[in-house]
Amino acid sequence: MGVILTSTVLAAIVAAIVAAWTAQRKISIENITQDRRAWREKVREKALSVHDAIVSRNKKSLNKLRAEFRAILNPTDEDDKAIISCISLPEKGKELERAEEFAERVALLLKHDWERVKLEAGSFFMRVKHIRKWIGAISYKPNREKYVEKR
Repeated sequence: MGVILTSTVLAAIVAAIVAAWTAQRKISIENITQDRRAWREKVREKALSVHDAIVSRNKKSLNKLRAEFRAILNPTDEDDKAIISCISLPEKGKELERAEEFAERVALLLKHDWERVKLEAGSFFMRVKHIRKWIGAISYKPNREKYVEKR
């Protein structure tokens, strides 16, 4: 009788812990993915403004947009720094080339972020840091170094 009671109590405690953990994880994933979605939309919107400012050679607008991108990108990431450096006036006649480089770098940034969201929203097994890095390294490698030698 005591063994059955102890087993029942243990099963109830484990079930309560698992239910609480699952509910907390669901709330966390929803909040993070909503914030990330809003961030990606903001980057897309600002990227269109940058494209227009580069093509129209609007230096004042480019300076403002560069400051905005500094605030929403990672200041220590080399790829993000390269995006910010694209937000400048190119030589005359190179506007479309610079706008294309910027657009491609931003597209790779957004794709990389989307891949991270999918991994983070995956099962517990996928959330384990080392396994996630390993699977990410095997399954996804963005070619964000395409323009490194051009600069």
